[in-house]
Amino acid sequence: MNKRYSDELRERAVALVDERRIRNPRDRTIFRVIADELAVGEQSLRLWVKQFDKARVGASEKKRKLHTHSDQPPEHVEAELEILRKKIEKLQAENDVLKRAFVVFSSEWSE
Repeated sequence: MNKRYSDELRERAVALVDERRIRNPRDRTIFRVIADELAVGEQSLRLWVKQFDKARVGASEKKRKLHTHSDQPPEHVEAELEILRKKIEKLQAENDVLKRAFVVFSSEWSE
């Protein structure tokens, strides 16, 4: 396999993508911006992230199996849980806004 980029660069690129995903999950320019910043191919970056995500899922599955009887979840699970709670809170707020807008617009249509 031809390794054009170092493992350190790949790990750094994936970490940057993860960081931007957490800050703004709706940003569709993450790969393009980071690929330009690091002077790597956008498709290469997408492939690296996919590979790292797959490896993380496999690793977390193994850890989850090891910690099924543990009272304390691992730290990374707690951090991820907090991130997901914040996302749920944000989505619920957006949903409430949409519901209110629906009521306003539907009342205008019935008049």
